[in-house]
Amino acid sequence: MVWIVLLVALLVGVLAAWVLLRRARSFPRARPSSKPAAPEIDPFEILALQLRLSTLATQIQRIEHDETSLARAHHLRATQYAYDAILRQACLLVGLDDQSRSPATDELVSDTWVVDEDERMRQELELCARGWSW
Repeated sequence: MVWIVLLVALLVGVLAAWVLLRRARSFPRARPSSKPAAPEIDPFEILALQLRLSTLATQIQRIEHDETSLARAHHLRATQYAYDAILRQACLLVGLDDQSRSPATDELVSDTWVVDEDERMRQELELCARGWSW
């Protein structure tokens, strides 16, 4: 009687193994990707951009809180422009497209300079979502 139970257990085990092997073979195997891998970004370049963003953000905060400085609006505008330029560089480095920026605005030089807070916020959030911090 014990031999019959062992024989049935062995038969069930063999059948279960056979079914599992058949299922494993029916799934398509992962093939190596034929397209080339994306080029790796130099981590030191990322750190340099993060450091520059941090420095400019600190300068913007300092200028905003210092009410005694001369030409405060000019300094704030220049620092914000530099911050936006570095932010744009960082977005290009990680592969974000520049959606709202038109080439006509680069060619146009005017005395009025407008800060696009929404675009800046979008870029900052996209970079933060990719693990950037400054």
